[in-house]
Amino acid sequence: MKDYLLIPALLLTFTSAPAFSAAQMLDVAVENTGKTALSCRAAIAHWFSADLGEAAPGAKISFSFGVDVASGNVFQQNSVGDKMAVQRIWCGRKGDDWRTREEIPLERRAGVAPNPVRLRCDADGERAHCSVQ
Repeated sequence: MKDYLLIPALLLTFTSAPAFSAAQMLDVAVENTGKTALSCRAAIAHWFSADLGEAAPGAKISFSFGVDVASGNVFQQNSVGDKMAVQRIWCGRKGDDWRTREEIPLERRAGVAPNPVRLRCDADGERAHCSVQ
């Protein structure tokens, strides 16, 4: 009798699997074209921030986020598997990235898979400046 109860549960698991396939990755690459070290960060789920990496002059960094294509939500998965919403991302001068930041826009459109983001940034002035490659 117990085996008969297991079969409907397995069928439900297999039929719900396609909902997870809607999650894709958003890849971001940043090339530091300036003479000052660059730092990139993300505001995650209201009060947290995450270090995304640093790039010395002439170096590149890259990072990825998950995207729920159905809703358009961008997220970073934490160590226990929770999908933490990404509020914003930015790059700025290392050691002062928030004050000198250039925000990197994230496309969030339900039903549309985002294209990779490729940027050239420098933090040599009062504020960082990024342009699309």
